[in-house]
Amino acid sequence: MPSNPQIVMDSLRRIVQALRRSSAASERETGLTGAQALVLGHVALRDGLSVNEVADLTFTHQSSVSDVASRLEARGLLCRERAADDARRCVLRPTDAGRAAAARLKDATAQEKLMQALTDLPADRQAELARGLSALIAAAGLGGRRPVMFFETSDSKKRPAE
Repeated sequence: MPSNPQIVMDSLRRIVQALRRSSAASERETGLTGAQALVLGHVALRDGLSVNEVADLTFTHQSSVSDVASRLEARGLLCRERAADDARRCVLRPTDAGRAAAARLKDATAQEKLMQALTDLPADRQAELARGLSALIAAAGLGGRRPVMFFETSDSKKRPAE
């Protein structure tokens, strides 16, 4: 019978491997990283979302979504516009090329599957998991940097090595 630490590490390995495979498949099929596919998919499904709304839907920090949206905008796959109902609010809209790229997205990404599984867990299990992972991150001394979307960097000029 595996020990609890082995079960935890094996679980983390499975998650990272699934995310890596999913992101690689997305890049092969669409030329988009997993994070870009995730953001573009949400924007294409719900035209007119704000960056904050996409961040809420993806359980991600607003600045990470903004970085990814900037990359998609630079590639001509989405644009930012002022909301018709509130000029202070900026919304994301897919371009024709963005809609075409989103249509090439096949199955749900590993990120989407994990997000759905998390939301399907009862609130007490979510809280237990959050406490446990937070304790693990703190004990390992890995909590110093703001998390970015999987396999994306906080520097929009560079791509991650992994």
